[in-house]
Order: sequence, then structure tokens, then C-alpha cells
Amino acid sequence: MFAPIDSLPAGILGVEARGRVSRDDRRAVLAPQIETALRKGKVKLLYVAGADFAGYDEDAPFDDAVFGTRHFNAFERIAFVSDEGRHARAVEALDGLMPARLRRFDRREIDAAKAWLAE
Repeated sequence: MFAPIDSLPAGILGVEARGRVSRDDRRAVLAPQIETALRKGKVKLLYVAGADFAGYDEDAPFDDAVFGTRHFNAFERIAFVSDEGRHARAVEALDGLMPARLRRFDRREIDAAKAWLAE
């Protein structure tokens, strides 16, 4: 599931992924927030993989890929906050393959992630 992250600097959208993330989670929580943020310009996204983040349901990555293709140029910056592991490595592999600036931060660096997004 996705939980919104409040108390962020102006212009930054934040979500925390917890447990398993489904297609419905993206459609009900993340997509509407991104659509709303896009009305003001490109999106700066803080995406936190929570300590209990267990990955995505089988259909969710394909659905996310379709959503991402439709919004390929919608993001200015994406800060992905997580512990080391497969999700961190996947995000690092994407760096340079998309037009948004993408950076991964360790969980203890969440304040640095927020500052980087606010630049």
C-alpha cells in the first residue's frame, strides 16, 4: 500500500510504500496525487520504501510501467529512499534512462533527500 508523506517542502509529493503494493494502490493513491501535482508543473517525488516494504503484486509493475510511459516527462526529480537491496539496485540501474533526475538515498538520509528535491 501507499501512505502519503505530509510536512514536505512546497512542491514535493511524498509517498511511502508499505507491505505489498498493488495496481489498485497505485490507481487509488499515487496516480491521483501525481495528476494533481502535474497541474502545477513537473513533479518532484519523494518515494520511500518503508521498512516493511515487500515489493509489488505480480500485475503492479506492468501497470506502473504503462503509467510511467504516459507520464515519462512529468517528473523533474525523484528521490528514492530505501535500505540497500534489490529495490535500491533496480532504481540505481534506471538512473540515466529517464529524463528526470533520479537519486537513491539511504533511510538515514531522508532529510538530505528532501533537501535535494527542494533545490
